[in-house]
Amino acid sequence: MFPDLTKFSEPEKLRKLMVNARRLGHDDYAFQIRMRIAELAGLPFRDPLEREFWTAVSYAEEVKTEATGKTSRLSGTRTKHKKYGAVRCLGDWAMDPNPTEGLDSLVEHQRAELSGEAIVVRHADKFSVEAVAAAAAKLAALGVSREQIV
Repeated sequence: MFPDLTKFSEPEKLRKLMVNARRLGHDDYAFQIRMRIAELAGLPFRDPLEREFWTAVSYAEEVKTEATGKTSRLSGTRTKHKKYGAVRCLGDWAMDPNPTEGLDSLVEHQRAELSGEAIVVRHADKFSVEAVAAAAAKLAALGVSREQIV
């Protein structure tokens, strides 16, 4: 019934498909399309942490773009990544008392494992104990267990 998203490799075509899916009331399919766009952003990275980081950033940017109606980039995150790297960005996200952008949407669609908080928990050996505990606490507050994200 719906096109196979794994056959798509161009985000712009996927965005057009997402608009049509939303217009026709297929919100779950639109979510899957948004996830495919995010996955494509992570594909060029060999390191699993970097891949997961860029997938999360892309997802948050897609959520923000949809909310504002215009292309949105997390320019502060991109600049910080360029200067300090993914570990620092993710650690700072974890320590921020507010959830990352898009976390509610990911939890709602049972995809919390794609959040920045989940990345920190999964790669705990690269982060401070405090950052891992803060990320796990944010997820737990939304009803997400460790088993759901590893």
